[in-house]
Amino acid sequence: MATQIVIANKDGINVDDSFYIRWVDKGNAMPSIPDTIHYIIWNDQPGQNEIQYKDVSTLQMTGNVDLNSVSDAVGDTTIQDLLDWGQTRQGQMEIAIQQCDEAQLQAEADWRDANPGADDSTMPPWTKTWVDYDPNYS
Repeated sequence: MATQIVIANKDGINVDDSFYIRWVDKGNAMPSIPDTIHYIIWNDQPGQNEIQYKDVSTLQMTGNVDLNSVSDAVGDTTIQDLLDWGQTRQGQMEIAIQQCDEAQLQAEADWRDANPGADDSTMPPWTKTWVDYDPNYS
């Protein structure tokens, strides 16, 4: 279960200080984050866990709100909801990455079987990515 999450709104998400999710890869089930939120920090690093707010028209910081519990609200969701989502999304991405890798290996083996003795340099390039195997990608 995820215990840490740092969200740079519209940029990226770091889950448990070890798995980075680009914003474009957040998938289709991320809880809504208001545009007025710049950062959400919930981790065990030095410093306060907090929500950092910004003015969306100027992008200037407008203040911070301390976070003290996983039940603290972040817009219409909670820190716990974001932690649960982060853990789920990480698992979805890891499965899709594994499926893509396995499909590539199988495609290469199938090509070698169909082209005995052929030089691997003539093998068609693999053009799929893990995104092609992720039904939760948005």
